[in-house]
Amino acid sequence: MLDWSKKLLASLQNGQPYPNLSKEHPNASVANAYAVQKQFVSLLEQSQHWGEVAGFKAAVTAHLAQQAMGLDAGVVGVLFTKGARKADYTLELDRQVLFETEIGFVVGRNITSPVTVDSVAEYISAYMPVIELAAPNLAERPNGIDLIAANSASYGFIQGTQVTSKISTDIDTTRISQRHNGEELYSVNAGAIMEGQLDALTWLINEILIQGYELKPQQFLITGTIGPMTPAMPGRYSADFAQLGEIKFEVA
Repeated sequence: MLDWSKKLLASLQNGQPYPNLSKEHPNASVANAYAVQKQFVSLLEQSQHWGEVAGFKAAVTAHLAQQAMGLDAGVVGVLFTKGARKADYTLELDRQVLFETEIGFVVGRNITSPVTVDSVAEYISAYMPVIELAAPNLAERPNGIDLIAANSASYGFIQGTQVTSKISTDIDTTRISQRHNGEELYSVNAGAIMEGQLDALTWLINEILIQGYELKPQQFLITGTIGPMTPAMPGRYSADFAQLGEIKFEVA
C-alpha cells in the first residue's frame, strides 16, 4: 500500500488530481493512510517539488465534518515552503482551492514530548493571522482515508505579520471576518474551534508527535479553519483579524 505514495507524487508532477486510496483499498485504516502520507511527504522532500517542510496543519477539526468524512477525530498534514504566497498579490491557482481563516503559531524550540493546554504557550515564540489555501485535489469525492493519505488538503498559505507576545486564552476573543469584493462572507471569534485556540494547538502538537513527525524551531502550525471554508472565486478578498491585522489578496 505504501506504493500509493508514488502514485500521489506522479499525479502531482503531472498536474493531475490525486487517486483515492479507499477506492483501490476499501479496508484501509487511518493508520494505513498516515503511513502513506508519511511516505508521500518523504518523496515530496526528496523531489523538492514543494520545497522543504515549513510546518503542519490541522484539518477536519469540527465534529460534523468528521462524521461526514467517516473519522473519529481531526487529522494533520504537512505544509511546505513553496506553498507560501504573499499578501497584496494576485493568486494564480492551478486547482480548486478553499480559503480558510486561521491562526498560525511559530514553534520556538524543539518539541519532543506531549504538551498540555497549560504548558503549550512555553513552546511558541510568535503567532499570526493566516489564510490557508486548502485543496483536497482528489479525483473523486474523498473520505477521511483519502484526505489523510494525500496530505490532508495541504497546498498553500498566506501569513500575516507575526506577534511576539506570549499567547493566552485572550486570543480566542479575536474577531475574524472575511470579505469578497467588499461583501462580508462571515464574522466569527478565533475561539470557535474545538475548545479554543490553545486546546486546538495542544491537540495538533500532540497528534503531530503521535504520527512520528519532528517539531523544530521556526516551523509554524495552523490549527484549523475558523468559520466556513470559502471556495476561491475571482475577485478581491480581505480577511480582518482585528488587532492581529488584515490580509488582502486577489484571485485572477
